[in-house]
Amino acid sequence: MLETICGAVFPVVLSMALGYLGAACGMFNRDQATALNRMVLKFALPMDLFVGISKIDRQQILNSGSFAAIIIGWMIVSFLLTYWLSRFVFKRSVSLSTLQALAVGNPSVPFVGSAVLGFLFGEKSALAVSLASLTINVVLIPIVFFLLASDNRETLGGEGGWTSHLKQAFKQPVVLAPLLAFFWVLSGVPVPKLLDTSLIMLGKTTGGTAMFSAGILLCLMKPVLNRMVITSVVIRNVVVPLGAWGLALVAHLSPFYLREVVLTFAMPSASVIVILSSQIKKGEREAASTVFFSTIAAVFSMGALIALTS
Repeated sequence: MLETICGAVFPVVLSMALGYLGAACGMFNRDQATALNRMVLKFALPMDLFVGISKIDRQQILNSGSFAAIIIGWMIVSFLLTYWLSRFVFKRSVSLSTLQALAVGNPSVPFVGSAVLGFLFGEKSALAVSLASLTINVVLIPIVFFLLASDNRETLGGEGGWTSHLKQAFKQPVVLAPLLAFFWVLSGVPVPKLLDTSLIMLGKTTGGTAMFSAGILLCLMKPVLNRMVITSVVIRNVVVPLGAWGLALVAHLSPFYLREVVLTFAMPSASVIVILSSQIKKGEREAASTVFFSTIAAVFSMGALIALTS
């Protein structure tokens, strides 16, 4: 089992380490890391999201009941609670609060989760991965861009009131692509195979490129383990999975689905926060450090949760 978890986490760590090494050897600078992240945010990630969501089984989601309600609801609630905590308790800016909330409410299910859950639950893991991906990209990402647009007029063009911020959010490819895929799934029309295979090539570079860029930023700014990073990692890796466990018990989920819910929420923070922090040029060091330490901690926290839920 440890081999499975390490097999899912090690590629993330290696990609970051190579980016770190490249920057340490003077091959990459901050501007180049920003350019890589821009490519991911504007092209690779939207393509990857479209392909992933377009493969979701509509009927399976509609019949998933309490299992779907917990994954969708707890993901949104954990995001909103963390935003409230960061914004109104720690008194952080809108941008930093949003990034911290996304670090907690956005587990790396499509990347790390598909490997670990696939090994543990086989084909049945596809539902959890699909539900998490759908919630993140159709619900949370539009909210994130709305909040960031209101606080980053120079980089995201969020001039004007809330309607302007909303319009700006829905202009982003990373918002439009999953929404388009979602409505395509609802229509019941299959995605043409040519379109699917054409988008996969660049889309599959998302995870590796984002983590490589995060390694560059970590080298140039040095990892930081401050109160905010520790708070994000503890909530992401420990508090949120335990909260999901409690909800699963209240909902009387079977042991199989309880375990799947808990481990879905046990995934480390996703690399999208590094991409977004680089885009708005705020919190880059903290974002990269959060992803790094959350990924390392996941080896131990996921191992413990697998053992406890067995």
